[in-house]
Amino acid sequence: MLASFFFSFDYTDLAVIVPRLTHIGAGAVALFAGLVPMLGRKGGPPHRRAGRVYVGAMIVVAITALVLTALLPVTGSRLFLTGIAVFSFYLSFSGWRAARRHTSTLATADKGLAVFTSLVGLAMVGAGVYWQAILFGFFGILTLIFAVRDAWTGFRTAPAGTRPEPWVFRHISRMGGSYIATFTAFLVVNLGHWLPESAPAWIGTAGWIAPSLLGAFLIRQAIRGYRAKKVTA
Repeated sequence: MLASFFFSFDYTDLAVIVPRLTHIGAGAVALFAGLVPMLGRKGGPPHRRAGRVYVGAMIVVAITALVLTALLPVTGSRLFLTGIAVFSFYLSFSGWRAARRHTSTLATADKGLAVFTSLVGLAMVGAGVYWQAILFGFFGILTLIFAVRDAWTGFRTAPAGTRPEPWVFRHISRMGGSYIATFTAFLVVNLGHWLPESAPAWIGTAGWIAPSLLGAFLIRQAIRGYRAKKVTA
């Protein structure tokens, strides 16, 4: 009975419509809320409030993605988008925690979340190899880079004299990376509606990868700018 409940619904069932609309709505909230910290004054009340809204929305996005994966028939695209949702949530949550705690040192709960996200990344890489899917592998490796590093540094004893990563750098890179992943998912999901049917397949792949590369460059520049301000202050 329980086994037949999973993977047995379609998009017209109310059990799917509710979490799907919630997922879409939370994603839209995240996209708009994330613009406030990026474009507005840093560190002020609007920045902090918008950041909390963004992280809360990403929690809902990740939970509803997992729910939809459990309810709908298993497909590669569904599993991939769920992996992206977990990855985006992990980046936003870990970046928010760094700012909230003013430290890059992980608490016990953060270490557990890093391990769980590492398993998700490993599953994405495995799916990429099995299906020979470049995007699965690409984003699986990205997930592993962040989550495995966190798990490794969280559980090991740092050598004496080692200075942890400044929390503000972790905050900038994680929140920025989360927004990029969220925006990329929104972009590519809708590319199919915007592009003509004759559009080559590589455009979709480029739509996934190009924002990540551009975003990584912008995040690096933001961290460099912050470092320069600290030096000249």
